[in-house]
Amino acid sequence: MTRRLLAEGYTPEDTPPGTCEYKSYYGGWTYTSQALNQMVFETPCGLLVRGSRFTNGYLASRGVDWRPENDNPVVPCPRFASGPCSLRHPLLQTEKLCCGPDDVVYQCDCHPTDRPYTYEGSLDEAHKQVWQESDELWKAVETAHNGRVCRHQSRYGRTSKAWTTYYSPMECARLWPSCSHCSVLEKDLAPQKGNVFYDVRKTWTEKGIGMFPDEERVSIEKGCKLLEKTVSMTICEAIIQYGRRDAEQRALDRYRRTMFFDPTLKIEILNLRAARMDTRDILQDLQDVANGIQVTHAADSLKAAKAQKKARREAAKKQRIRKVEQMLLTHGWNGLDDLWRRRAEKLLDDQRIDELHLQWKAAQAQTPLEETQICHRQ
Repeated sequence: MTRRLLAEGYTPEDTPPGTCEYKSYYGGWTYTSQALNQMVFETPCGLLVRGSRFTNGYLASRGVDWRPENDNPVVPCPRFASGPCSLRHPLLQTEKLCCGPDDVVYQCDCHPTDRPYTYEGSLDEAHKQVWQESDELWKAVETAHNGRVCRHQSRYGRTSKAWTTYYSPMECARLWPSCSHCSVLEKDLAPQKGNVFYDVRKTWTEKGIGMFPDEERVSIEKGCKLLEKTVSMTICEAIIQYGRRDAEQRALDRYRRTMFFDPTLKIEILNLRAARMDTRDILQDLQDVANGIQVTHAADSLKAAKAQKKARREAAKKQRIRKVEQMLLTHGWNGLDDLWRRRAEKLLDDQRIDELHLQWKAAQAQTPLEETQICHRQ
């Protein structure tokens, strides 16, 4: 476009209609978004494309800028063929995005056309036909499985034109509460909520010091939660029955980093169970302790961590209060800048601020506080 406009007599100082200001960084003139919205492009197979599709960037590949100004912007081919197309530009035959073996996306180059845009015969219609075809194939899949399939957990391959179905109750836990009925289990999800609990048995070798030998240690942490939020008990029970391997793998993955830095550490996931709340077996805990096993409960550890966090916050707040009070005693209220005044108003009440201001005035006058006339902040 820039070469054509320069040949027509325009100079870089000009701004032809429908273009942005000349910038050498972009190769010259570029279309405005308003001009692109009014343009119509055509794919090599004749599909119409609105110019508004090309307002959010462009492809730069193999030394070519595939953009409207070069009359060659690209769009994903709606046919999703598994191999090259003879109509596509030769440089784009290998320019593809593999979203999987059954979903290959090629880029098609477009060119401006004088044909008016119509929905019939357009790229939008071709995309809609793809998903209409997937809906029809999904009905066949449902019939073949007697309806016991979940579309949320299935994937459609646009290249292979086939559905891949699976069932993972862990995925149901992530999607809950978007579903109230499970077609795979053929039952409504129970309104009662719960979680999946498990115990972790850790075995490691503690290095000896000096003449003390290495010692093997064993600990059990009980009542660990698998899910970050409570979900329907129906899903929890399904995880135990159908997704035990995935659940154990997720629980084990939480200790991968620790196991990497300690090769002697061994992790075992025990007693995977679904429950509304965790219960404790005191007799079993006592038996484990008698056998030399260190027993802890996740709920106790979480409670202690929250208490420590609260204590740290309170200590930090006290430190900030002491700093603000020291600033008031050193500079007085009128001597503080806006930042310290906001901090003082946030951390102290008016009575305390007035009291510290009086102490500062007493120190300034070098007289006892009792003889200082009571005054308030200006």
